Amino acid sequence: MAHSLIYINLQSVDTRLIFLVNQGTANGLFDVLMPALSEQGYLLVLPFILLLFLQAAQKRNEQGKTFIAVAFWTVLIAYCAISCAGWMEEILKVSTARVRPCRALEGIRLITTCPSSYSMPSGHAISSFACALPFFYLTREYLAMMWRWYPIVLAALIAFSRIYLGAHYPTDVLVGAFLGTLIGLILSVLFQVIAIKAIMRKAD
Repeated sequence: MAHSLIYINLQSVDTRLIFLVNQGTANGLFDVLMPALSEQGYLLVLPFILLLFLQAAQKRNEQGKTFIAVAFWTVLIAYCAISCAGWMEEILKVSTARVRPCRALEGIRLITTCPSSYSMPSGHAISSFACALPFFYLTREYLAMMWRWYPIVLAALIAFSRIYLGAHYPTDVLVGAFLGTLIGLILSVLFQVIAIKAIMRKAD
């Protein structure tokens, strides 16, 4: 009974919040920008990757080596994180079987087509944050903080676009962002541990 009440309250809050975003922030600019972010926002990470390699080639560590190899591994880990995020997304969507708000709620402003898949978690959110975390975490030795925040902000905007478009409840996006962050961070730390051990073995 207690679990049912918690779910009902959570659903009620979720419904209020999605209408607040979907209708309360509606404007002509967002009606153009949000679908573009949702469908092709991932392309905006390409200039960041170019900057990543340019900075990696210019900066040098204490041994006088560039960070090109680190940059390459960072991109590879980001790709692996996206793959892991997609796998987890599919499992959770089937297990939760939550109907999307654009199919469950009347009055939702639907600018794009409502997907037929389940809602929890947001695939855009989990993938975007899984990709963003390696770019943020593994570039700290050679990339300025202002640039390291770029993929995080982009991921947040893509995630927000899913609520604005009525495709996901806010909790779908929050859960997706949390899981994506966790996946990206775990893979980044794991890579760092393996890299440090490899360097220590070479030193011996």
